[in-house]
Amino acid sequence: MGSYRIGPWLLRLASFAVVLAAFAAGAWGQVITEFPVISSGTDLGGIVAGPDGNLWFTEFTASKIGRITTEGVVTEFPLPTASNPQLIAAGADGNLWFPEATGDKIGRITTAGVITEFPVLTTNAGLTGIAAGPDGNLWFIEGGANKVGRITTAGVVTEFPVPTAGVPLHIAAGPDGNLWFTEYTANKIGRITTTGVITEFPILTAGGEPQRIAAGPDGNLWFTETHANKIGRITTSGVVTEFPIPTAGTDAIGIAAGADGNLWFTKYSTNQVSRITTAGVVTEFTVPTAASIPTTITPGPDGSLWFCEGDTDKIGRITTGPAIPRPMEVDARLVAGANSDANGVLESGETVQVAPAWENTLVAGQAFTGGASGLAGPGGGAYTINDGTADYGTVGAGATGNCNGQSGDCYLMTITGSRPAAHWDATFNETLTSNGIVKVWTLHVGDSFPDVPRSHPFYRYVETLFHSGVTGGCGGGNFCPGGSVTRAQMAVFLLKSMLGPNNVPPAATGTVFGDVHLGDFAADWIEELAGFQITGGCGNGNYCPGDPVRRKQMAVFLLKAEHGSGYTPPGCMGLFGDVPCPSQFADWIEQFAAEGVTGGCGNGNYCPDSVNIRGQMAVFLVKAFGLELYGP
Repeated sequence: MGSYRIGPWLLRLASFAVVLAAFAAGAWGQVITEFPVISSGTDLGGIVAGPDGNLWFTEFTASKIGRITTEGVVTEFPLPTASNPQLIAAGADGNLWFPEATGDKIGRITTAGVITEFPVLTTNAGLTGIAAGPDGNLWFIEGGANKVGRITTAGVVTEFPVPTAGVPLHIAAGPDGNLWFTEYTANKIGRITTTGVITEFPILTAGGEPQRIAAGPDGNLWFTETHANKIGRITTSGVVTEFPIPTAGTDAIGIAAGADGNLWFTKYSTNQVSRITTAGVVTEFTVPTAASIPTTITPGPDGSLWFCEGDTDKIGRITTGPAIPRPMEVDARLVAGANSDANGVLESGETVQVAPAWENTLVAGQAFTGGASGLAGPGGGAYTINDGTADYGTVGAGATGNCNGQSGDCYLMTITGSRPAAHWDATFNETLTSNGIVKVWTLHVGDSFPDVPRSHPFYRYVETLFHSGVTGGCGGGNFCPGGSVTRAQMAVFLLKSMLGPNNVPPAATGTVFGDVHLGDFAADWIEELAGFQITGGCGNGNYCPGDPVRRKQMAVFLLKAEHGSGYTPPGCMGLFGDVPCPSQFADWIEQFAAEGVTGGCGNGNYCPDSVNIRGQMAVFLVKAFGLELYGP
C-alpha cells in the first residue's frame, strides 16, 4: 500500500497558521494550530487518536486514510477502491476501523497502513458512524438502512434494526457498558446493549436533529443538536437537558470530552470550536482559516483537541491548558552550583542544571515559576534535588521559553551511584505555581555503553537513539559505533524511528523477496518497509538483507521514510566534489545535506560509496526524525 508524507522540515517552511483565539467572556484564550494534509479536495471527515500515539483521519472525497503525528507530520494511505470513508475509531485489536459510504464495507487499517475491507449484510446501507464497544467489537451505523451494526475484529457482521425510522447517524460507547447513538430526523437518542436490545429517548427540542454523541467526564452522554443551536446531555437513565449556544446559527456537529474535564464541539456555520463545561457554560473560539467547516473533533494524546476542517484540507489542533511542555536542556552549560562537563547529558556523579521549557498557549504573556519534587529512580542510585525552584519570568503569548533563557534561575539536580540497569532513567515532578500544571519529566542518565565514552563524537546521538528505544546496542552491553549497518538492521532502525519503539510489524509472508524467508532476522520489518514502498529491494526480486548500507543508499532510505514513498527531491547543484551532478543518487544526497542531517565526510566530499557505520546512523536518525533525549 502506497503512502505519502509531509516531513517536519517542510512543515517548518510551510506557512501554516498559528493564531491565538480572542478572549471570550473573560475566559483564557487557547491556541489553534492548523496543519495542511497532502491531498487537495479531501473533504476531511472523521478523526481519532490511534494506539500508536498519532491521530488518524478519513478523507471522504479522496478515499484515503490519513495519519498525523502530534508534531504535524502527515502520511496518507489510499483505499483499494474509491469508497468514501466516513468516521473512524480505534479498535481493541490495535487497528483503526472505518465505515465506507460507497460499497457497503467496513475498513480496517493497521498502524503500518495495511488495509482490509469487510462487506456488511445490507446493500445501500449508508454507513456513517463507528465506535469501539465494551465487548471488544466495533459498532457502526447504517443510516440508509435504519440499523445499528456490529462487526467482530475477525470481520463477522451482525445487524440490528432501529425501531423508529429516523436516520441514525453517530454512535459512542457509554459509561454504562452500552452503546448510545443519535437519530437525526427522529429527534431521539438511542441506546443499544451489546446483545442488541434498543431503547429510544426523545430529546426536548422538536427539529433539534441530534448529530454526534460522546461520553462525558460526568458519567453522562453529551450530543450536538445541529439545527436547535443547543448542546444536549442525557443521563444513562434517559433524562435529557439542553444548553443553548451563545452564537446563533452555529450548526454544531462534532463533540468530544477533553483532558481538561470539559466537552469540546465544532460549529461549521460560524467556523468555531467551542468548549462547554459540565455545568453548561459555553466558550467559543474562532478557527483562523475562514469557512473551514470544522466537523469531527477528538482528544489527542498530547492533551489537546484535534479536529477536521472539511473544506480547507487541514487538520486543526486547539490547546486546552495554559501551557504545553517542550524539550528541556540538561547539563547544557556549567552554572553556579553545578559540577559537570556541560556535554548535554546527565551522568552519574554530576550536579547539573535542569532547564525545562514551556510554550505559553494563552493570548497574553504569562508569568510563572516552577517547583521540582520527587526525583527518583531505580535502586542503586542516589537522587538529590539541590535547587528545587525555577523562574520562567514572563513568556510571551504563543512563545516558548526555558528557565535559563528567561531568568537563569533553573533547577539543580544530582544523581550518583552505580548503574542499576543498561537503560537508566530517573523522573521528577514539576509543578507550575501560577497555573497548577504538574508535569512528570524523565532524566536519562548517560554512560550507557562502554564503547561509546563521553569523548566519542557520536556520544549524545547514541544516547538519544538508545533512550528513544530505536536500538539496544549490538550485544554484550556495547553499541559498536564503528560497526557497519546491514540492510536488515536498517529496516528495524528506520521503522522504529518512524513509527515509534512499540511498533510491531505484521508477520512476514516470506513471499515479498526471494532472499527474505520466514524466520529470518528482521523479516517482518523488511516486508513492512517494503509495504511503505520505502524500498523495492536490491534488484532481481531480492532485498540483500546482509549487505551493508552505503552512505548514498542511506540518503534515499531516510528521505523516503521521512517524506513518503512518493517523495522526489529537488535537482542537484553539484554540492559535493565526489558526487557527480547529475547522477543516480546526487539529488537525494544533496537534499539530505540541505535538511541539515549531514555535512558530508569532510574536505567537501560525501563519500557516497563508504559503508554507513552505526555511529553515523545514530546521527542521521536523530536529526532526520527529531528524536529528543530530554523531550516532554
